[in-house]
Amino acid sequence: MMNTMIAYAADLTGGAVGICPTGKPKDITEFINFFTCTLMNAVVPLLVGLAVAAFVYGIVKYFLNPENEEKRKEGKNYLMWGLIALFVMVSIWGLVSIFTVSFTGSQPLLPSFPKTSQ
Repeated sequence: MMNTMIAYAADLTGGAVGICPTGKPKDITEFINFFTCTLMNAVVPLLVGLAVAAFVYGIVKYFLNPENEEKRKEGKNYLMWGLIALFVMVSIWGLVSIFTVSFTGSQPLLPSFPKTSQ
């Protein structure tokens, strides 16, 4: 039974993570659900946002300094590391999705915006 609960903790398609428990966790399943929900809803978007910001900063720094070779080189570094960070995050996201579908038979992990009540 516990293995099934942990598998649901990795399911972002409406399984246990879609519930996002509030308050103090009562057992390990609720703790895993809370941790996974926090990670997927707060930390991952923050990291992707920082990588995009670094990439855009590199573009701006590169193109606004055509005469200063040192600043252009710094802009290239931001571009390169921003792209590497985005590539690594999206690749890991894809691998997690492949493993989730393979081992749990659930739907793949797809990026989405939080649903707001109207």
